[in-house]
Amino acid sequence: MTHELTKLRSQTVWRTLLAAKTRVPDRNALVGANDAGEIRRLTYETLIRRVRDVSAGLASIGVRHGDRVVLWMTNTPEWVVASFAIMRIGAIVVPINTFLKAAEIKYLIAQSEARHVVMLDAFRSLSMPEMLGEICPEFAATTRPGCLFSSELPELRNVIILHRCGGARRGAFDFTALEALGSADQNARELAQHMESESKPGDLGMIKYTSGSTSFPKGVMLEQGGIVANAILHSRRTGISETDVFFSMMPFFHGGGSIWGLMTMMVNGGTLVFTEAFNATLAVDLLCREKATVMFGVLGNEVIEVAHRKGVTLPMLRIAHVPTEDARRVMPNATFSIVPFGLTETYGPAGVSSPTDPPEKRGSSGRMLDGNECRVVDPMTGEDVSPGVAGEAWIRGNVMRGYWKKPDETKRAFTTDGWFRSEDIISMDADGYISYVGRLKLMLKVGGENVSIEEVERVVAAHDAVAECGAVGVPDARKGEAVRTYVAVRAGRKLDAAELHAWLQPRLAKFKMPREIVFLDKLPRLANGKLDRLTLNERAKTEVPL
Repeated sequence: MTHELTKLRSQTVWRTLLAAKTRVPDRNALVGANDAGEIRRLTYETLIRRVRDVSAGLASIGVRHGDRVVLWMTNTPEWVVASFAIMRIGAIVVPINTFLKAAEIKYLIAQSEARHVVMLDAFRSLSMPEMLGEICPEFAATTRPGCLFSSELPELRNVIILHRCGGARRGAFDFTALEALGSADQNARELAQHMESESKPGDLGMIKYTSGSTSFPKGVMLEQGGIVANAILHSRRTGISETDVFFSMMPFFHGGGSIWGLMTMMVNGGTLVFTEAFNATLAVDLLCREKATVMFGVLGNEVIEVAHRKGVTLPMLRIAHVPTEDARRVMPNATFSIVPFGLTETYGPAGVSSPTDPPEKRGSSGRMLDGNECRVVDPMTGEDVSPGVAGEAWIRGNVMRGYWKKPDETKRAFTTDGWFRSEDIISMDADGYISYVGRLKLMLKVGGENVSIEEVERVVAAHDAVAECGAVGVPDARKGEAVRTYVAVRAGRKLDAAELHAWLQPRLAKFKMPREIVFLDKLPRLANGKLDRLTLNERAKTEVPL
């Protein structure tokens, strides 16, 4: 690790926020629009005050250094406040993907050994407390907050609910009341202050779960100092500064929302504008009203379509993706598009493009961030390949500590001399510019979400009428990739796509659901009996043209 990277990793997230508040106390840190289009603004001064109050409230109910705290919310100012409050006192944020189903959420709570859950009461038709009651029946029955005991989730004690729809749960703490307690209770404030003083940049800040090539996701351990360093380095490389207004529709539970955008602005003292959920019409209104200068994330084409249809232009945008003539008309001054390469395990971007890249390098993922090293190796031999030749990216520098409670997987992920085996295929030219090729592991990227092919296959194959299943990725105009499954039905059984799709609905998150289900008499197999994925992929290419 270089001296510069070591220096950048020497700050906690909280201290970084305090520095921004000192520079620009009255600037908007957050501008968030909820699902109804209602907008709330938090200045840096207000953000710091609320984080202090919530962290004191959390300390008062027993949240301690190193505790895992599940954060189960949509994009709200409270998601940001809670995450920073958790890290301020040295506890660890475990973000939950709000698209996941009950069984998936239960696994994450149990595997992280979380002692506390901070959740929203509801979003659209989703009730988080009801789902928690399904996962943990003891929660549905308990009448005293802080006294939860479950044989299925033995570590879980506290549930804190942000109530937006009225009502209360007797077995849970109220988020707003806890924040008020943290503001008024001197003992709680002093306790939180003491815990803050004991927190270090090397403490874990987040455990982010990412799907691997196996059926169970792994918890990526990210340190506070690494989170700060990556934000400074990627904003420095892309030329983003405190004068920028960064618009994002990416969910905070995803690295695209909590690393890009949120931390990009927090380390610089800029303004993050966000929506609770994807809404192209609301996005256009916010981009205009807030005079956003940066737009980043998936589904940007839908935003452009709405703006073009409404006759709206966005001349303030200087950083955005402009792939079409319509995009260039809508964003006439956008001259640079962020093209990153990285993984959750590398704190998001390990390398990224720059507005100063030579014209002939545009479209690449730029070079590695300062302090990061990359080798491109033959995945079979581990030997370095020549410039321009595709191989597996091995990365060293600002990388994860390892996988939570998975020592074997952690050991396999690193070489003996500290290189992280990314399982991503790239090529790197003689000047160090990276071009992404694909994934060595059996993964898809659906609308920005990692989807394990093997997980989809396992769930589909659990249907008692399914003899075998193979899943592939196919192009999708909206989400980049989508899942297509090939299914063979057991002899003597009947099953159609609609029936199987309905059966899968409560068992797979929406982004993991097959877009198409194709029935075959049998699936292609290799001589050793394993699924012939190459043949299946070639078949999909002929059936689903680019």
